[in-house]
Amino acid sequence: MSTHALTIDDLERWVLSGAQWRVVDISRERAVVDMCTCMGEPVDRVESDDPAVVGYLRTARSELDGS
Repeated sequence: MSTHALTIDDLERWVLSGAQWRVVDISRERAVVDMCTCMGEPVDRVESDDPAVVGYLRTARSELDGS
């Protein structure tokens, strides 16, 4: 797992570059996300305990989540 704390900017840049992300685990306090290639293969696993990121992940839609 990456030691880099996940940010909303990270998620948005990832998608803008043509890649995808997938929420692996989410709670009120923490989220774990797989950063995936455009084909859906995981490249890195990152996490955040930032309430803004957790909220964003709850409302944002990822292609891999089927939304």
